[in-house]
Amino acid sequence: MIDEHHDLLAGLDDVDWAALSHAYGSAEDVPGRIRALCGTDDQARQKALQNLFNSIFHQGSRYEASAHAVPFLARIAVAGPPAAREGTMWLLTRLAVDWHDEYDLTTGINTAGWRAAAAEHSPDKELPWYEEQLAAATDEDQRTMLREIRDWVAAGNSPDARWSALRGYDAVLAELPGLLALLDDADPHIRTRIAYLLAWFPE
Repeated sequence: MIDEHHDLLAGLDDVDWAALSHAYGSAEDVPGRIRALCGTDDQARQKALQNLFNSIFHQGSRYEASAHAVPFLARIAVAGPPAAREGTMWLLTRLAVDWHDEYDLTTGINTAGWRAAAAEHSPDKELPWYEEQLAAATDEDQRTMLREIRDWVAAGNSPDARWSALRGYDAVLAELPGLLALLDDADPHIRTRIAYLLAWFPE
């Protein structure tokens, strides 16, 4: 890792990545991928970006690790190596709005609707259902599976994709004040990326 980019990764090792999940299971590989974005090896950087797309934004889904990665990605977008910034901006856009720009462009996005749907499937709403299913289950394998999901939901997670998607959106929303500086960036590609991203935050 280049010393000049050390501050961008401050706090990266304070996150318990191994306890978080992404599309392929444990997210313990995420900090290494993020570090590679700040490295000097262009091939390793491209591979790291591709792996992050595949793991924390797999086919449009967001996971526990997705929102935790956003602050570090935002710092890299603002002050990381020039070769990493545009791709990182693209990943931030996808973590925020999935592929909605492919089919909602003419009407915009309904963030109020997103929040209402996510609220209906929040962990506190989902937990009673899993408690009931666990209490009624008689097969031990089924009980084991339900117990694991129940415990995961009790820890503040929801199995509903709309809930996890909104967490990704809100994580990027929280970083927008710092990302606004990119509107004056010397690189026109970066200015285009941040303008495009901002368009998806009517709030």
